[in-house]
Amino acid sequence: MTRLFNLSDKLARWAQIAGLALGIALLLGNSAMAGPVVFWASDPVAVGDAAMLLGEGLGPQPVVEIERLRDDRGAAPERTQSVEVLQPNAQSLKFVLPSSLKPGVFAVRVVVAGETTTLLMNRPAAWWAQGDLGTAASPGGWVRAFGKNFVLGNDPARRSTTFYLRGPKTLMLRAEADAFAAKATLPADLPVGEYQLQLHNGFGGADGWSKPVTLTVAQSKPWPQKQFNVRDFGAIGDGKKDDTGAIQAALAEAEQAGGGVVLLPRGRYRVSDCLTIPRQTVLRGAGRQLTALCWTDFDNPPEALVEGTHSFGLEDFTLYAHNHRHVIAGETQNLDEAGNVFLHRVCVRADAYRSHLKPEEVDRRFRESLKLSTGGGDSVRLAGPNVEITDCDIYGSGRALFLNHVRGGRVAGCHFYNGRWGWYSLSGNDGLIFEDNSISGADLMSTGGGMNCLGSCPFSQNVYYARNRLSFTHGWDREAMTSDAGGELYFGKVASVDDRTLVLAEQPKPARRSPVGMGVFLFDGKGAGQYRRVVNVEGNRVEMDRPFTVAPDQTTTVGITAFQGHYMLIDNTFTDTGAMQFYGTSIECLVVNNRGTRMKGFAGQGRWYHGFQPSWFCQFLGNQIAEGNYYHWNSAQEAALEVAGFVHAPYDGPMNRGSVVRGNLLEGNAHIRVVGRCRDVIVEDNRVENADQGIFVSGKSNDVLVRNNEFEGVELEMVNEEAIRLAAIAKLKRFMGRQEPIAIWDFEKLGRDRFVDESRNGFAAKIEGGVKQVDGGIHGHAAKFDGAGYLRVDDPAVFNAPEMTVSLWVKPETVSGRRGLVSKRYLGCGCPFVVSQTQGKIHFEAAEANGPWSFNFDAPSVLEKDEWVHVTAVAAQGQGVVLYVNGQEVARKENKAVRATNYEPLILGREAWGGDPPDAKTPGFFVGLMDEVKIWTRALTAEEVRKEFADQQPATADRP
Repeated sequence: MTRLFNLSDKLARWAQIAGLALGIALLLGNSAMAGPVVFWASDPVAVGDAAMLLGEGLGPQPVVEIERLRDDRGAAPERTQSVEVLQPNAQSLKFVLPSSLKPGVFAVRVVVAGETTTLLMNRPAAWWAQGDLGTAASPGGWVRAFGKNFVLGNDPARRSTTFYLRGPKTLMLRAEADAFAAKATLPADLPVGEYQLQLHNGFGGADGWSKPVTLTVAQSKPWPQKQFNVRDFGAIGDGKKDDTGAIQAALAEAEQAGGGVVLLPRGRYRVSDCLTIPRQTVLRGAGRQLTALCWTDFDNPPEALVEGTHSFGLEDFTLYAHNHRHVIAGETQNLDEAGNVFLHRVCVRADAYRSHLKPEEVDRRFRESLKLSTGGGDSVRLAGPNVEITDCDIYGSGRALFLNHVRGGRVAGCHFYNGRWGWYSLSGNDGLIFEDNSISGADLMSTGGGMNCLGSCPFSQNVYYARNRLSFTHGWDREAMTSDAGGELYFGKVASVDDRTLVLAEQPKPARRSPVGMGVFLFDGKGAGQYRRVVNVEGNRVEMDRPFTVAPDQTTTVGITAFQGHYMLIDNTFTDTGAMQFYGTSIECLVVNNRGTRMKGFAGQGRWYHGFQPSWFCQFLGNQIAEGNYYHWNSAQEAALEVAGFVHAPYDGPMNRGSVVRGNLLEGNAHIRVVGRCRDVIVEDNRVENADQGIFVSGKSNDVLVRNNEFEGVELEMVNEEAIRLAAIAKLKRFMGRQEPIAIWDFEKLGRDRFVDESRNGFAAKIEGGVKQVDGGIHGHAAKFDGAGYLRVDDPAVFNAPEMTVSLWVKPETVSGRRGLVSKRYLGCGCPFVVSQTQGKIHFEAAEANGPWSFNFDAPSVLEKDEWVHVTAVAAQGQGVVLYVNGQEVARKENKAVRATNYEPLILGREAWGGDPPDAKTPGFFVGLMDEVKIWTRALTAEEVRKEFADQQPATADRP
C-alpha cells in the first residue's frame, strides 16, 4: 500500500486528521447551510462511471466540478474539471466521472446560483466495528471494520487499509482489507478503554480519513477452568445406560463452583431430559466424532434439550435426538439475562420424524412443532451480546437458527439445515458477522429465511453476510434471504420541526414495541430522502438523534417505522432458491458479487408491508444470475435483478430512491427491471445474455439513467415505458379510426416462427410454444392451439386504442375452464381488453384507467365443442362494450369510464389467469382452432358486424 505520511508528519498532524479539518463542506452538513445541500452520494464510483447526488436545492441549472484530492502533501495539485450534469432537478443530479482522472478520492463541488456545496466521494465510510470479544476487542486480539470504500480499484498492491485509533493511546495499524471489510490485530500491550477508529484507503491525503466509529478495548475475563469429568459422577457412555443424572450432577457441581468445564470423554451418553448449563460453564466433548449425546424419544419433549440463560459454551460433541422442540437454547426474551454464549464444533442431528412413524403421528408432531414458530422448533436459539457460533453442523426438524437482538455476534464456518417448513431468522441484530456458512433445505418443504425486525425489534442493522452458500429452499415463498418488518408508528404530514424535535400533524399509532431506534423517513416533499432515528416519542412529539440537514415543512410526507439498514451481502451463492430481496425498509444496503443459479433473483423493494417501508440508497454491484429459470407455484418465471417501488393508497410517491445497478451479468433467461414508483436509479455497465427482455424501466419511475449496458441474444433489449409511452402515442395516432382493420391474421402465410399480418401493417404474430398451421379453417388454413402455446404480437401502442373492435372465428376442443382468446394482458395487470371463453360463455373484461375492473361481463353460453362460431367484441368510448356471436348481439354493458392502457403485448390463445378449473395463479390456454382474427381501431356498427360475419360465411354446410 502507498505510504500515507512519514512518521513525523503523522505525529505532528494527529489533531488535524482526527478532526477531519477538510476546509470544505462535508456530506450531511448542518441545517444552517445556504444554497445546495447533498444528503447522499453513490460511491464507490470508478472513473468512467455515473455518480448520483441526492439532496435539496440542486436545480435547475447546477454546475458540477470534480477535483481528485492529492494522495500526499508533496504531490502536485490536481486539475479541477467541469462535467456535464445529467437529469438535474431540485433534489438530485447525476454526472459521469471523467475517464481522464486516476482512481482516488474526489471533491465534488455543486454550484447553484452562485452558492456552493462540496462533498467527498470514495472516502472510506466505516459503519461499525467488532472485535474478538464481540462488542469489544482485547489487547492482542483482532478488530474488524465494515463499510465501503476501504479499498479502491483492483491494484493488488492496495489490498490493505490503515486503521487509526485514538483513545488511551494513539496508533496506526496496517489492516488486511477489501472494498467493504478490514481486519487488524491489536498490540498485546494496548491500554484498555474507548477508542475512536478511522480508516484510510491510501487516497486523498489528510482529507481521506473516514469519520470515526467507536471501538471498546477490554481485557477478556476467562471463566473458571476447573474440570468436572462426568465419568467421576457415574456416567458410563456406552449408549445403553441412562447417563442423564450423572451429567446433571456434574453440571450442578460446576454451578456450585461458580463455573468450569464439564468434560464428556469419548463415548455415547444416553440422555432422557433437558441439560441445563450453568453460567460460566462449558460442556466439552472429546470431539464431534468421539463424543455423542443421544436423547431417547419423547412423547412430550422438554422445551429444549440443552439450555442456559447466558455465559455458557458448548464444544466438541455431537447431539442426537428424536422428537424435540428446541434443541439448544439460551435466554431470548429477557435480554438483560442473555448473551455471552458460544458454540464451537458442535454437531446436531435432531429428527422428530425418525423410524417407523405412522402418518397420523407425523402429522401430530408436525402440528405440535408449529406452535413454537411458523417453522417449528429452533435447532439453535440464542440472543444478546457476544454470541459466537463457529464450525458447527446443525440439522434439526424445524427452524435451523434463531438469533434475536444479538450485539457483536459472529457465525462462521457452519452448515445449517432447515427442517420441515424450517427457515432461519436473524432478528433485530446490531453488529453481526455471518460468513462462510452453508444453509440447505433438509426437507422438501424447507424454505429460506433472512434478516428482520419481527417481534419486538424496532431496528436491525449492521450485518455482514458474506461467502455463504444457500440451496434447496422450495417451501413457502422460497425466499433465500429476505428482510421483513412491521411496526409502522406513523405516516402522514409534519406540523413543525425544531432542532431534534419533530411534531407530527396527527397522533401516532399505539406503539406495539419500543420506538427507540426506529427510522424517521422523509418520503416526499421538502427534504425528501433524509432519515433520522427515534430517541423518544411522547404524544405526537418525536425526539430524533440529530436535526435534519434540511428541515421538512407542511409539504413533506413523513413515515416512522422499523429501521433496517447497512446490510452487506457479499460473495454469496444461491442455488435452487427463491429471491435474495430487501422486502421493505432497506437503507444503504450493499449486494455485491453474489451468484445465483435457478433462483428468483436479487431485489430491493420499497413497499407497503404492515406500513410504508422505503428502500433507499441500495447498490447491486457485480452480481451474476447464471441460470435465470425460476419455478414457483405452478408457473416458470424469468429471474430478475429488480429495483422496485410498489405503490399503496393513499400515498403514490416514490418508495425507492437512489438505487445503483452496475456491472451485473445476467445469463440465460434473466433481466433487469425498474418497476413501480422509483426515483433516481443508475443502471449501467450490465450485460444481459439470452433473454426475452434486457432492461425494463417503468413509466412510473423518474430520473432513471440507463447507460453502457451490453446485450447478446436478447429479443427486446430496452423497454423504457416512458419512452415507449411517448412513441406509443405517436404511433397510435397514425392508426386511430382507420376504416379498414389494422391487423388481420388469416393463418395462410407462415414465416419462420410467426404468422403474417395480412393488413400489411407489420403486426406479425409470433408463435410461442404449441401453435401450428393446419388445414380445416374457414377459408383454408387455421391456427391450432394445443393448450400450452399462444401467439404474441409485440406492439404496446396500437392495441390501446380508445375504440376497438375484435372479431375472430373459434372452434374449441373443450368448453370447460377459463381460456384466453384475444387479450392485451400477458401478466396480471390492468388492461384495455380481454376476450376469453369461460365454460361455454364468451367473457369480456377490462379495467378502468384508475384501476377498477368495471367492464367485466359474460355473454350467454354460445360455444359448443368442435363447432365454429364467430365472436365480435366492440368497445365504444364513453358508451361501453357489446358482444356479438355469429353477427347477432348477445350481451352488452354500458360504461362511460375510460378503459386502461398498458405496455403489454397482444396475446392470442392465452390469458394471464385461468385453466380448468380456473386458478388465479396459472394462465388459461385456448385449446382448438382459431381463424380470421381481425382488429379495428374504431367501433363497428351492428350492421358492419353482421356484414363481416356474412362475408366470411364458408360454403361448407357443416359450418355456421
